[in-house]
This record gives sequence, C-alpha cells and structure tokens, in this order.
Amino acid sequence: MNGIFKIMVMLATFSLVSCSDEDDLKPSESLGIPEMFSPAADADTRVKEMYNDYGLWVRMDFTDWHEVTNAYLYEDVNNRMGATMIDDTCRENAIIFSQTLLSNVSKEFAKAYFPLELFFVKTYNGSWWAADYAQLGRSRFVLCWPNQMEGALPVTKEANPDYYYQDSLISGLIWKNFGTMIAQRFDEPIKEFVLAGKAYDNGEAYDNIREQYQKDGDEEKYDKAIDELCKNGGFLSGAGSGKFTTDFGDWLSLLVMESYDNIKKDYLDNSIARTAKYKVIVEFFKKYNWDIQAAGNKFRQKYNEYKATLPPPVEDDEEE
Repeated sequence: MNGIFKIMVMLATFSLVSCSDEDDLKPSESLGIPEMFSPAADADTRVKEMYNDYGLWVRMDFTDWHEVTNAYLYEDVNNRMGATMIDDTCRENAIIFSQTLLSNVSKEFAKAYFPLELFFVKTYNGSWWAADYAQLGRSRFVLCWPNQMEGALPVTKEANPDYYYQDSLISGLIWKNFGTMIAQRFDEPIKEFVLAGKAYDNGEAYDNIREQYQKDGDEEKYDKAIDELCKNGGFLSGAGSGKFTTDFGDWLSLLVMESYDNIKKDYLDNSIARTAKYKVIVEFFKKYNWDIQAAGNKFRQKYNEYKATLPPPVEDDEEE
C-alpha cells in the first residue's frame, strides 16, 4: 500500500463526527439556519467566485459558534464547547488552499455532488473532546486551520500556492471525507461500480478478520487476510468492503491524489476486480468532464517535487 493512501485509510478509522443520510438539502428552521445560503456581498471576491463556479461556500466567519455546529439538517449535539474563529494571518492560505483543491475537480461534478460548505476554524470543540475536523451530515466539512494532527504541515503567514500538494495528510483527509459525503448525495450507488466487485456485507468479513486478530495477535496473518479480502472483492481497504459510501470515498481519494502508474502497480495488476472498478469509476467521473486521473497524476508529481527538496531524514544512532 503506497504512503499517501495508507494515510487516508488511517484517517478513515478516526472519523470524528459520522453522518446519516438526509432528505433534500434545505435550511432547518429548528436549527435557526437562514434561508439565504451564499457568501455575503462584501465577501472576498475569490470566495464568491468559488461559490459561483463550484457551489462550495468556503467559510471562516461567524458571530455565534452554533453557526458552525448547525449545518443543513444536521446538528452536532456532541459539541458542547463550541468553535473559535480562524486567525487573520491564516486566512490567505486557507483561501489559496481551497482554490487549488477546487482546481482539481470539474465545475460540473462539484456543483452536482460536492458538499455545500468547507468551514475553516481555529478550534472545534475543546478539552478532551477537541477535534481536528468534523463531518456534519453530507453538507458541511469543518477543518481546523492550522491543523494539529501529527504530520500536518504548519500554515505560514506567507502565501503558499502549493500547500495543497505538499500536505498530503490534510488534502487526503478532505478528499476522504468529501468522498463519503458525495456518495451520500447520489440517488443510488453506481450500479456498474458495485457489480464490478463483490457485494458489500455491512462489515461482516472485516469484523471477522479483526476479531481473529484480537484473539491471536498474528499481524502477518491479519495483513494477508485484509489483502485477500480487498483483492478478491475489488476494495481498497477492509472498511470499504462494508458499504458503498466508504468504498467510493476510498477510490475517490486515491484517484485524485495518486498517479496511474502507482495505482496500476499497487492495486490493479494484482486484482481483476479492482481493475474493473477502476475503469467504471474513471468513466463515471468523465461524464462530468472530470479527468480525475489527470488530477492524481499532477498531485503525485507535485508531491514528489516537494519531497525532493526536503533534507534526508535523520537516522537514529544504533545502540552499541
């Protein structure tokens, strides 16, 4: 499993706020959400352009923290400590990051299926319950900026147009969550994609493998079992074998951040089912004028260029 996707699979197991399917995305009177849903007239021009072109409202301002925790038809009742507003020095790079992310998706697909809001905050919840991000229903994703997750890059005061390509942890986190949110907005799962692999089993096979590992602690046996489950079923992760939303999120986040050469080597050459699902999902995105693999090729190239500029890791001295 390549490094970028391994990070994304790890993030999937730590989703902090789960979401349930919603009906039509309309304001909820009970949550006090106004009918007007768009950037203010005096908002940053780039924020208004992203909203008009892609249908995504990049938000940073609020007067009451409940404005953050109350999304369309979803309220984060577990957040009792609120949210704080992003520092002014971090706003510029948040906007640039959002612009770069959106430049890697077609406007047609984004307007059809993307979440409605990407909300940048300084902190979300607090104390023992402090969260680095939160997925609120299928309409809003909240991201702490700068993020305190281990491995996340610092946000500089100077504009960094390549931050999206350099911080694979945060970019992967967003795409993984966006993927599951997008899948919930489909009227139904992509039929050809589902039929190309084994049927989803609501996590039964994955749970059985994990239960066996808890009994015997055999890591090699566990890894082999997960690998076989994924190769035979056309999945990218054990969790993806359970349901379509997770599987689709796995595939979207991999394709938009990884080169075809690496995907072929790591996932397609050893699995007929994954090869079939790859062909289906790539063609699905092309219907919306989104060459997602081109975006993945670009991400891998830019990420490799960035890594080449870093000093070699310092190796610990061997104990005598």
